[in-house]
Order: sequence, then C-alpha cells, then structure tokens
Amino acid sequence: MFNTKLQPAQWRCDEEGHLYAPEFNDTYASRSGAWGQADYVFVEGSAVAQRWHTQGCVRVLETGFGLGVNFLATWDSLRVNAGTARLHYVAIEKHPFTRDDLRTALDHALSNADPHRRVGLQALAEQLLKQWPPMLAGFHAIELDDQVTLTLIFADINDALPALRGPFDVFFLDGFAPDRNPQMWSAALLTQLPALAAPSAQVASWCVAGAVRRALVDAGFVVEKRPGFGGKRDALAARWPDKAEFVNPPHEAIVIGAGIAGASVARQLARRGIAVKVLEQATPAAGGSGNPVAIVRPELGAIGNPVTEITAAGASWLRRWIESHPDGVPHAWCGVMRIARDTRKHDKMAQLATIASEDWLKPVDVASAAQLCGWPTAADGFFLNEAGWVAPPLLVQAMLDHPLITLHSGHAVSNIARHDQTWHVTLADVSVIETSLLIVATAFDTGLAPARLTMGRARGQLSQLPARDDHPLAMVVCREGYVSPAVDGMHTVGATLQHDDEDTSARRADDIENFERLQRLLPDFVSDASQLSSGRVAWRATTQDRLPLVGKLAPGLYATLGHGARGMTTAPLCAEFLAAMICDEPLPLGGDWVERFNPIRMARE
Repeated sequence: MFNTKLQPAQWRCDEEGHLYAPEFNDTYASRSGAWGQADYVFVEGSAVAQRWHTQGCVRVLETGFGLGVNFLATWDSLRVNAGTARLHYVAIEKHPFTRDDLRTALDHALSNADPHRRVGLQALAEQLLKQWPPMLAGFHAIELDDQVTLTLIFADINDALPALRGPFDVFFLDGFAPDRNPQMWSAALLTQLPALAAPSAQVASWCVAGAVRRALVDAGFVVEKRPGFGGKRDALAARWPDKAEFVNPPHEAIVIGAGIAGASVARQLARRGIAVKVLEQATPAAGGSGNPVAIVRPELGAIGNPVTEITAAGASWLRRWIESHPDGVPHAWCGVMRIARDTRKHDKMAQLATIASEDWLKPVDVASAAQLCGWPTAADGFFLNEAGWVAPPLLVQAMLDHPLITLHSGHAVSNIARHDQTWHVTLADVSVIETSLLIVATAFDTGLAPARLTMGRARGQLSQLPARDDHPLAMVVCREGYVSPAVDGMHTVGATLQHDDEDTSARRADDIENFERLQRLLPDFVSDASQLSSGRVAWRATTQDRLPLVGKLAPGLYATLGHGARGMTTAPLCAEFLAAMICDEPLPLGGDWVERFNPIRMARE
C-alpha cells in the first residue's frame, strides 16, 4: 500500500467523439482507433502472439493502464491463439477509473470496435469490471481465470517501478504523450527496465521521441522503428539482447497440510498446470481452518503498517476469488464495523481513512454505526464496506476442488530429507514419496523445516449465540474480538486468546470472557453469559512480528506457515505470492515482501 490517496481518472469526449483526459489534455488512444492501435502497435509489435507457443507463461508490464484496451486486446489474443499458455499482465496506473466510470468509458470504446470482435471483447471487459479493485493505492492481484492474472498497481510510476519484481518478457510503454506527461518517459525511469527484463524481452510503443529512443539505447536495448499506425509514420520496437532458454516450472509438487494455507497454495500451483499431492494427517480443515465462521477484513493500523497492508490486499484478493468461484462457498460481504479499543488506536484508523476512499473505509459516529449495524454499538467506529465473513471448511474444500489436486487424508509426515535434487517425504507408515518441489503448510513449525522456526501456539475458543428476531445484526462488529451476523441461525462470538494452553475442552470461563467481549462491542445485545453456548476450540500459529512465514527454506523447499488469527485473510494471497515466486512470475505484492515474509527470519540457532 502506498501512502497516498488516489485521485480517480476523469474522461471526456472531444468534438469528434474521442475519449481524452482533461488533466493531460490528451486522448486515451489513437484517433485512428483504440483497438487497431492496441493490436498493431502493442500485441503485434511485441510479437507476444509468438510467445504463446513457446512459453508456459508470458509476463507483460504496461506503463499506463488507462481504459485497459491494451490488456483486453492481449487477453483476446491469448483466448484466440494461445491454447494452454498463460498471461501474467502487470499495469501501473496513477489515476485509475472508478468501476462505474470505467464501465461507461469502455462501453464507448467498445462501440468503435470491429463488430465481429466486439462480443468477445465485451465479455472480457465484463469479467474485468466484475473484479475491479477498490480505489486504494497499492498492488491489486486479480485472477481472471486459470490462464490470466492481472496485477494492477495504483500508484505513481516512480514509486511503483522500484517496488516491482520481474522478470518481464514484454513491456508496453503507453503513457500520455511525453510533452503532456514527461515523467512517464524520463530517462531515469526507462533505465530501470533492464533490471526487470527477461532474456529477449521486447518493448513496444507508439512513441518514437528521440529522447525515449536514446534512453532505451543507453539502457542497453536494441531499438528500431517500424511503420506506425493510423496517422503516425513510425512506431517503436526494442529488444533486450540477452538470450536464454525459457525454463518451465515443475510438473508436480507435494503440499503438506490441508488447512487454508495448504489448500490455497495447492490451488495456485494447480492453476499453473502443476499436479499437486496434498498430504494431510487428519482431514482437510481439521485445525484452525475448521471454525464455522471466519472474518475476512483488513487489520486497521497506522499508515505504512505491514499487517494493515497484507490484510488489506488479502481481503480484497479473497473477495475477488470467491466472487469468481460462486458455487459452494457460503459467505457474505455484509461489511465490518471496526471499533477502536482506545484513543491511540482510533487516531491511527482515522489517519488511515484520510488516504482511503469512503467505499473502502469510512469513519462513522455512534448513531450512524447503530443504523448500519442494526444495534447500538459501544462507540463510534470505522465501516469497512468490502469486508465480511466466510465459511472456512467449505472454502478449503473449494480450493482443493481442482482436477490436478489429489488429496491424501490420514497421511502423517514423519520426516523430510533432501537427496541429490529430490526431496524424500517419509510418512508415518515408513513409506517414502519423492518430489522436486515440496511446500510445508502445516500452520506450525513441526520440525520438518531444515531450520527450526520460532512460532507461538495460541489457544482460542469461540462461543455461539442463537439468533433472535428482535435482535437482527446486519454486519460483523469487531474490537479486540468480534460478533458475526447470524449464520445458520447462530451468531459466532470470539475468540479467546491463551498462550501455552493445550486444553482441548471447551470451558465455561471462556464463554464468560466472550460475553464480556460482546458487551464491549454491542452493550446489552444479550442480558447475561448464560445465553452463550461453547463453540469450537482451535490453535493459532503466531509470529512475533504478526506476519506469516512464506517463502523459500532450501532448494525446492518452501513454506507458508504462521498465519495466526488472520489465516483466511492472508493465506490465499500468500499462496499466490508463493506460486508466483516458484514459477518466476511477477509477485502480487511489492518485492520488499520477499524479505518481510522470509521464513528464515524466525529461524532459531
């Protein structure tokens, strides 16, 4: 998350009906046709179509997303020509459109597309619009289907480009004209491209300004002109001279653990064509992922707080994933009312609200909070419109439901060891399975990692409260705990937090503690603790810095552990992060997260 408030794009139509940006006094595409320019200058000019047949995944970086015309044209080329190839498209945009404005502008642009192609492009545009992210600065990774990932970076390019981690096969340079938006074409910016370039990377642009060509040459690119599109005489084509064979990712993998972390990483590997065996000592979602309800929301903190950043990105990612996989995962994006526990915490949330759009985070007074929730709250709060709840066991089941994933329940792992280039996984029955790619996703450090990892083990107990017609609750309400709306006739309240406590039994004292927690959220929502019944007991794997352990442990060995109380929010996005790392794709977060997540940071001597 970049520490700035977004200024959404504005657009107008000129006298000739062309879309233009008033701030830059420039059109969004060639006056000779947006779709023709996208096809000829960018898709054809970068030879991206040839890569569909030689690479498993083509990685594109665009400077300036605009209406998304270049992206949609590239996606359309993949759909028509690529077979099983994948597209990972990253675009930087300082002034993104709101969803409604983008829909209107795209409708206008599509009205000028070739009628024979328009229906297909309209379908792709609708998929994009359905998953369009909130107006929040930062990285927004969007899984449009099993072949296409779009990562939008809403930020100034001077902030976004250094945060990127490549490599990229293709660069689309498509900002507004250099005399209207010079920073998009500066030599300082263009000289950063080699660090992001894959061998034989290609650059395409309509811009052939001498300063741009000289900057690319100075950076090491081989630059040439090609015939231009429409009224332009020339277009730019460049290539990075280094050549190498494209290395495909592994064909198979083993994941140890079938909670939300293991199920998510198995799914993200499988969508990349990797066959995955998931080994689970009990049954899927047997641990913390088995709770009846989990809250999916950002953890609101100070601007720049890493926990706030990862939970904000993770909540948005999971929401988009669930909405694109609508069958079988009970959930509701009903909103979350977050109440601060003290003035210091309240001030941090209020500061965060100054850089967020109101459709993502909105401060509300006590009266407004009561109206939104359907019951008086203990204090004023902050309304998170795009948050809500999900049923964890069925989410895990949905993640595992893929033809390339094979689940092996009742398979406890006793040891892992590396021999030559292969990991040997020894099961409790002494049988051995071999793999070149192994991911440990057991929530806790169980001694399988080569280095012992420091994690805490925190017990938590939920309580439940029957729904009553005279006590409707419209959304989740959180403070140091939470209460959910009624799901299957029951509110969930919790959860307690006890360290160094291995008691598996539900305790009445914990229900009383949850009742007191509920009173600090919704005073008098219930009259006494006897109305609460004991719910599920589970353990959370915690880390000292409250960030999960995600990354490489050794050659061919990776981990996604320690997601704590926010596993439903963080683990799915971290699975995409880990799969992208394994497959050498652009990361769904900034490159600094490689070290922030690095599991070895918690290694014990």
